[in-house]
Amino acid sequence: MNYQLIALDLDGTLLNSRKEIPEDAVRAIRKVCAAGKTVAFDTGRAVPELAEQIEQLPEVRYAVFASGAGLYDIQEKKAFGLRGIPAAHTKQILSLARTKDIMPQLVLADRDVIQASHMDNLEHYNMGVYRPMYEKAMTLVPDIYAFAESCTEPFLKINLYHAEVEERVRSRKALEAPDLELVYSEISSLECSAEGVSKGSGLERLCGLLHIPVEACIAVGDADNDIPMLKTAGFSIAMGNAPEHVKTAADRIVSDLDHGGCTEAILMLLE
Repeated sequence: MNYQLIALDLDGTLLNSRKEIPEDAVRAIRKVCAAGKTVAFDTGRAVPELAEQIEQLPEVRYAVFASGAGLYDIQEKKAFGLRGIPAAHTKQILSLARTKDIMPQLVLADRDVIQASHMDNLEHYNMGVYRPMYEKAMTLVPDIYAFAESCTEPFLKINLYHAEVEERVRSRKALEAPDLELVYSEISSLECSAEGVSKGSGLERLCGLLHIPVEACIAVGDADNDIPMLKTAGFSIAMGNAPEHVKTAADRIVSDLDHGGCTEAILMLLE
């Protein structure tokens, strides 16, 4: 197969444990782009959270963001193909969050919203490693629930950051519905998206836009929310730091995030 595109997860994959893109990965991306291949981000992050990576890698034009709920043309600065959570489910998700020790994060096409008071407690919700990015990217509101009630735009994704992993499991059970996608991410986060939304469906839509068969794509990831992407692509690669059940969904395993794993994967596009 002449692979034409590689879809890269960011956290735990392209980014190392310091949340940086290693220089060897930057060089590899520039090399494959110079060879006429396409590199795309396929991430759970929202558009405002991609600012640093966009600046560092102008060679990357497209991103699948919010775990497949939207596509983003970096060059045109335009989000499109948006798939929001139905209003009834939004209400249900936030009603649950009110009753628990949860930090909700609301993802819109152009904003990423959290409650201002939660910025002081990111470590409590196992998200302290993201503090520098959150301080730059988040839109802070005094009351997340009041904001949600007054907002007329669809929410593409709602992240529920729990203090305890066990509580996340209970939240998932309480919210399970046939028309709602629920996926674990990070240490204790639960991602809530509309039916059919995943990094895999987002990759399919991007391939359709670019007229590239999904069979001609390589996908690289490390977490539960990457599994649909790994199963969609023609060739899938799991990072060495991925859990075993993620590795079993991949065709090949590379080194971990701090030992050149993603660079190995990117250069496979030229093999």
